[in-house]
Amino acid sequence: MAYQSLYRRRRPLTFNDMTGQEHITRTLSNALNSGRLAHAYLFCGPRGTGKTTAAKILSRAMNCEKYPVSEPCGECVPCKNIAAGVSIDVIEMDAASNRGIDEIRELRERTRFASGESRYKVYIIDEAHMLTTEACNAFLKTLEEPPQNVVFILATTDPSRLPSTIVSRCQRFDFHLLTVNQISRRLEQILEEEKWQSDDEAITLIARLADGSLRDALGILEQCFTYGAEKIDGEQVRIVTGATRADTIEELVKAAVDNDLDSGLKVLEQVVYSGRDLNLFMRDFIFVFTRLLLEGGDTKTSPINSHGFEELVDRYRDRVERYVLLDTVELLHEISGELHRAHFPQYILEVGLIRLFRLLHGRIKPASMLHPPQHPAAPEYDLPVAKQGISNAPELQTRKESAAEVSVGNEASVEDKTTVPEETGGDRLSAEAAGARLATLKEAWPRLMLDIKRKQKSTAAWLEPAVIGNCQGHRVTLVYNPEYSIHQIRIMEESHRKVAEEVISAFFQNPMTIKAEIVESVSTVEPELKNVPAPPPDPEPEQVKPEEKVEKKGAPNVDDAMEIFGGKCIDEE
Repeated sequence: MAYQSLYRRRRPLTFNDMTGQEHITRTLSNALNSGRLAHAYLFCGPRGTGKTTAAKILSRAMNCEKYPVSEPCGECVPCKNIAAGVSIDVIEMDAASNRGIDEIRELRERTRFASGESRYKVYIIDEAHMLTTEACNAFLKTLEEPPQNVVFILATTDPSRLPSTIVSRCQRFDFHLLTVNQISRRLEQILEEEKWQSDDEAITLIARLADGSLRDALGILEQCFTYGAEKIDGEQVRIVTGATRADTIEELVKAAVDNDLDSGLKVLEQVVYSGRDLNLFMRDFIFVFTRLLLEGGDTKTSPINSHGFEELVDRYRDRVERYVLLDTVELLHEISGELHRAHFPQYILEVGLIRLFRLLHGRIKPASMLHPPQHPAAPEYDLPVAKQGISNAPELQTRKESAAEVSVGNEASVEDKTTVPEETGGDRLSAEAAGARLATLKEAWPRLMLDIKRKQKSTAAWLEPAVIGNCQGHRVTLVYNPEYSIHQIRIMEESHRKVAEEVISAFFQNPMTIKAEIVESVSTVEPELKNVPAPPPDPEPEQVKPEEKVEKKGAPNVDDAMEIFGGKCIDEE
């Protein structure tokens, strides 16, 4: 006899042998035992979860000589013929290749003939969602009122593509994905039956890589055994499937947490050029960060034990702030989606790693500044310092000043000015505290940019070239190079300015405003984070009494106005 694949050789022959799906096997067993069979069934669920297996067991049980019975006996002639696939009364039809109206018409004609050797004539239609609309319409009446002793079993992985008229005429059963523990137990049984040798790590790894599909797990197991080793181990499974080692994932997590970009890029290069499955790699990398979000508990009952990352998760738990982890998982999910469409995956991964470092740390440390970590590497944004900078800042007092009207073609109104009274003693924020506030804002700026991008992408685009120049009182100054003058203009528009001010105010937990300026070189405006000098108070403007007349010559601001507008002062005779 020709060689059969492992999943075909070890296909369950009774409902008790099926792995999982107890809600389905129990219902069908009770229906068989009581003789209450429906004329049409719809089996829905992901691949490899037992839809076709359940259909074959059901067809054998309803044609068993001992019927009504909850399980097929496996000894009578109908049971043996159906199990061997030679029964003329159980017809398996692939709707993917027989999807047209002509095939359905032929099926309708065949249902008129009585069964040959069995009690029921059973039609198992696999991939039923591939039937055309015309074929479904032609099948409706036959499906609703089939001839006597004819049963239809439809199996599909995508029931949403079936017309509701088809679904409503069937008893629907939804098959669920299998858990890692369920697949592991079934693999251990098959290894014992096949007399193969394997370690626990290999079984767990295969069960995890199967994604809830027992057929996929059996395929991986058979492939690993064919690889040639006497005993299947974890490393052999990784070679066959392209999975990444847990210690490699840990090296990348450590580099990300410790702000070591050089080490992170080396790990990525190793993963890419060693031929690993990059989609599996990203899935495991995301899995670690999602589990870091969970509260620590009993590791013996925790589901992370089934994935081999429990020690890694315990080691790096509480090393990164929770709100940063939320943004990290979202970023990694976005990178994973880009990886599916990438022509050069290494570029996507490297850029994604740099974005991850900016999110975690704000700025990347040079290699010369890296030291063995003594404390959690994730930055702690000292919000009390930021709030202190607001509360200790001198209260701004605004007052309108009246000035003489200067007539140069058109009337110009004097701008309202904001004055800061002179501070004495501890009124003014110290240089060290101001530097700490500025440093805190700069460290948090990448995360604030992500928040702004989520609120309004266009605002983040206008803010991208900006650099934080200063942070005094309730105002944050942003500076642009001259080539980004349009960005400076647009960010000060109300629709964009309010979005930025809302995010910055939420960070400082106090109302804040922004001011955008143009400078010759952005690099020259960034002050040192230590000893930031406090700006001098604005000079008190000269008061102009209303009763005094402004002379036409020598009046304040007249020379400036003439220089700006190119005018000249003419005396009236």
